[in-house]
Amino acid sequence: MKSDSEDKELETDTGEFVNADDAAEAEEQLPDEIGDVKVADEVISIVAGLAAQEVNGVIGMSGSFAEGLNEFLGKKSFAKGVRITVDGHVVTAAVYVNVEYGSCIPEIALEIQEKVKEAIENMTGYEVKFVDVHIQGVARRPKSELEESLEKMDAAHENFFGEE
Repeated sequence: MKSDSEDKELETDTGEFVNADDAAEAEEQLPDEIGDVKVADEVISIVAGLAAQEVNGVIGMSGSFAEGLNEFLGKKSFAKGVRITVDGHVVTAAVYVNVEYGSCIPEIALEIQEKVKEAIENMTGYEVKFVDVHIQGVARRPKSELEESLEKMDAAHENFFGEE
Protein backbone atom coordinates (compact mmCIF):
# COMPACT_ATOMS: atom_id res chain seq x y z
CA MET A 1 0.00 0.00 0.00
CA LYS A 2 1.38 3.43 -0.96
CA SER A 3 1.57 6.33 1.44
CA ASP A 4 0.00 9.71 0.58
CA SER A 5 3.38 11.19 -0.31
CA GLU A 6 4.06 8.42 -2.83
CA ASP A 7 0.72 9.17 -4.54
CA LYS A 8 1.63 12.85 -5.00
CA GLU A 9 4.04 12.58 -7.90
CA LEU A 10 4.65 15.35 -10.41
CA GLU A 11 6.05 15.11 -13.92
CA THR A 12 8.89 17.55 -14.54
CA ASP A 13 9.73 19.30 -17.82
CA THR A 14 12.21 16.54 -18.57
CA GLY A 15 9.55 13.82 -18.23
CA GLU A 16 10.79 12.56 -14.84
CA PHE A 17 8.42 11.86 -11.97
CA VAL A 18 9.29 13.32 -8.58
CA ASN A 19 7.58 13.39 -5.19
CA ALA A 20 5.44 16.58 -4.84
CA ASP A 21 6.75 17.28 -1.33
CA ASP A 22 10.36 17.07 -2.54
CA ALA A 23 9.55 19.42 -5.45
CA ALA A 24 8.04 22.00 -3.08
CA GLU A 25 11.14 21.90 -0.87
CA ALA A 26 13.39 22.29 -3.91
CA GLU A 27 11.45 25.37 -5.08
CA GLU A 28 11.88 27.04 -1.69
CA GLN A 29 15.65 26.52 -1.86
CA LEU A 30 16.11 27.99 -5.34
CA PRO A 31 18.07 31.22 -5.35
CA ASP A 32 16.30 34.31 -6.64
CA GLU A 33 17.61 34.36 -10.21
CA ILE A 34 15.76 37.46 -11.38
CA GLY A 35 16.93 39.89 -8.69
CA ASP A 36 15.86 41.51 -5.46
CA VAL A 37 13.20 44.13 -4.87
CA LYS A 38 14.08 46.81 -2.33
CA VAL A 39 11.33 49.15 -1.16
CA ALA A 40 12.56 52.53 0.07
CA ASP A 41 11.99 53.25 3.76
CA GLU A 42 10.16 56.46 2.81
CA VAL A 43 7.68 54.44 0.73
CA ILE A 44 6.95 52.13 3.66
CA SER A 45 6.46 55.19 5.89
CA ILE A 46 4.01 56.70 3.41
CA VAL A 47 2.05 53.45 3.19
CA ALA A 48 1.85 53.29 7.01
CA GLY A 49 0.85 56.95 7.33
CA LEU A 50 -1.92 56.72 4.76
CA ALA A 51 -3.26 53.52 6.34
CA ALA A 52 -3.33 55.12 9.80
CA GLN A 53 -5.21 58.16 8.49
CA GLU A 54 -7.96 55.91 7.12
CA VAL A 55 -9.00 54.92 10.65
CA ASN A 56 -12.11 56.70 11.95
CA GLY A 57 -11.22 58.85 14.93
CA VAL A 58 -7.74 59.76 13.70
CA ILE A 59 -7.62 63.52 13.16
CA GLY A 60 -4.08 63.63 11.89
CA MET A 61 -0.53 62.52 12.27
CA SER A 62 1.78 64.05 14.83
CA GLY A 63 5.24 64.73 13.53
CA SER A 64 8.51 66.16 14.69
CA PHE A 65 9.47 69.82 14.66
CA ALA A 66 11.29 69.36 11.35
CA GLU A 67 8.20 67.79 9.76
CA GLY A 68 6.09 70.67 11.07
CA LEU A 69 8.52 73.18 9.61
CA ASN A 70 8.49 71.42 6.23
CA GLU A 71 4.68 71.43 6.23
CA PHE A 72 4.68 75.13 7.11
CA LEU A 73 6.93 75.74 4.09
CA GLY A 74 4.45 73.91 1.88
CA LYS A 75 6.12 70.52 1.67
CA LYS A 76 3.38 68.02 2.55
CA SER A 77 4.72 64.68 3.72
CA PHE A 78 2.52 61.60 3.81
CA ALA A 79 5.16 59.92 5.97
CA LYS A 80 4.59 62.45 8.77
CA GLY A 81 4.22 60.82 12.17
CA VAL A 82 5.68 57.45 11.14
CA ARG A 83 9.02 55.99 12.20
CA ILE A 84 10.08 52.66 10.75
CA THR A 85 13.01 50.31 11.06
CA VAL A 86 13.69 47.81 8.29
CA ASP A 87 15.90 44.79 8.89
CA GLY A 88 16.01 42.74 5.70
CA HIS A 89 12.36 42.20 4.90
CA VAL A 90 11.14 42.70 8.49
CA VAL A 91 9.59 46.04 9.44
CA THR A 92 8.92 47.56 12.84
CA ALA A 93 6.81 50.71 12.88
CA ALA A 94 5.89 53.46 15.33
CA VAL A 95 2.91 55.64 14.45
CA TYR A 96 2.25 59.00 16.16
CA VAL A 97 -1.34 60.25 15.86
CA ASN A 98 -3.84 62.76 17.18
CA VAL A 99 -7.32 61.39 17.84
CA GLU A 100 -10.77 62.89 17.95
CA TYR A 101 -12.13 63.86 21.36
CA GLY A 102 -14.76 61.40 22.57
CA SER A 103 -13.44 58.38 20.66
CA CYS A 104 -12.34 55.13 22.27
CA ILE A 105 -8.55 55.31 22.19
CA PRO A 106 -7.85 51.56 22.67
CA GLU A 107 -10.17 50.67 19.77
CA ILE A 108 -8.58 53.27 17.50
CA ALA A 109 -5.07 52.11 18.43
CA LEU A 110 -5.92 48.47 17.68
CA GLU A 111 -7.46 49.38 14.33
CA ILE A 112 -4.40 51.48 13.44
CA GLN A 113 -2.13 48.52 14.24
CA GLU A 114 -4.21 46.18 12.08
CA LYS A 115 -4.52 48.57 9.11
CA VAL A 116 -0.87 49.59 9.10
CA LYS A 117 0.32 45.98 9.36
CA GLU A 118 -2.04 44.83 6.61
CA ALA A 119 -1.15 47.72 4.29
CA ILE A 120 2.62 47.28 4.62
CA GLU A 121 2.48 43.50 4.20
CA ASN A 122 0.08 43.64 1.23
CA MET A 123 1.87 46.42 -0.63
CA THR A 124 5.51 45.51 0.02
CA GLY A 125 5.51 41.80 0.80
CA TYR A 126 7.61 42.57 3.88
CA GLU A 127 6.80 41.05 7.27
CA VAL A 128 5.65 43.47 9.97
CA LYS A 129 7.03 42.49 13.37
CA PHE A 130 5.02 45.05 15.35
CA VAL A 131 3.31 48.44 15.14
CA ASP A 132 3.53 50.76 18.15
CA VAL A 133 0.83 53.44 18.34
CA HIS A 134 1.56 56.66 20.22
CA ILE A 135 -1.41 58.94 20.92
CA GLN A 136 0.16 62.40 20.91
CA GLY A 137 -2.95 64.50 21.31
CA VAL A 138 -6.72 64.71 21.51
CA ALA A 139 -8.73 67.40 19.72
CA ARG A 140 -12.10 68.06 18.21
CA ARG A 141 -12.49 67.13 14.59
CA PRO A 142 -12.27 70.19 12.31
CA LYS A 143 -15.65 71.14 10.90
CA SER A 144 -16.30 70.50 7.24
CA GLU A 145 -17.31 73.28 4.87
CA LEU A 146 -20.88 71.95 4.90
CA GLU A 147 -21.06 72.05 8.70
CA GLU A 148 -19.69 75.58 8.76
CA SER A 149 -22.16 76.81 6.14
CA LEU A 150 -25.08 75.19 8.02
CA GLU A 151 -23.99 76.92 11.23
CA LYS A 152 -23.84 80.27 9.41
CA MET A 153 -27.31 79.67 8.00
CA ASP A 154 -28.65 78.82 11.47
CA ALA A 155 -27.04 81.95 12.93
CA ALA A 156 -28.49 84.11 10.14
CA HIS A 157 -31.91 82.50 10.68
CA GLU A 158 -31.79 83.23 14.41
CA ASN A 159 -30.73 86.85 13.80
CA PHE A 160 -33.43 87.40 11.21
CA PHE A 161 -36.28 85.95 13.27
CA GLY A 162 -34.93 87.12 16.64
CA GLU A 163 -34.87 83.59 18.08
CA GLU A 164 -32.58 82.83 20.97
